[in-house]
Amino acid sequence: MKIWKIALLVEDVKEAEELYAGVLGMEIIERLPLGEAGEALFIDGGGVQLEIIPKAAFAGEERLGVTGVHHLSFKSDDVEKDAEKLKAKGIEFVKEPFEAMPGMTLAFFEGLNGVNLQLFNWKREE
Repeated sequence: MKIWKIALLVEDVKEAEELYAGVLGMEIIERLPLGEAGEALFIDGGGVQLEIIPKAAFAGEERLGVTGVHHLSFKSDDVEKDAEKLKAKGIEFVKEPFEAMPGMTLAFFEGLNGVNLQLFNWKREE
């Protein structure tokens, strides 16, 4: 597997945008509307994407609602299949595969020392 993106859960997306895009000069690749939670940003991190997620997107999720480095994401062609393979190797899942939005399937599993790891697939309609 290869790291696809690194996600940060932040209190204020605008403040994060000012730092990463404004001060550090990174390019915003995409803005993803999240309804009442606001929007997420995908930023070109030079080979690995940086995803900025508002804390409100994980409201009520004890483990997944903590600000800071939120997860390391691994791109998957089939999240359900890859999750089953990992389970067979003894990996425990924090959140089973689910459709986060149309065409986007995610699953969160245990990393070391409390770091969340994610399987990620986004089949966008062309």
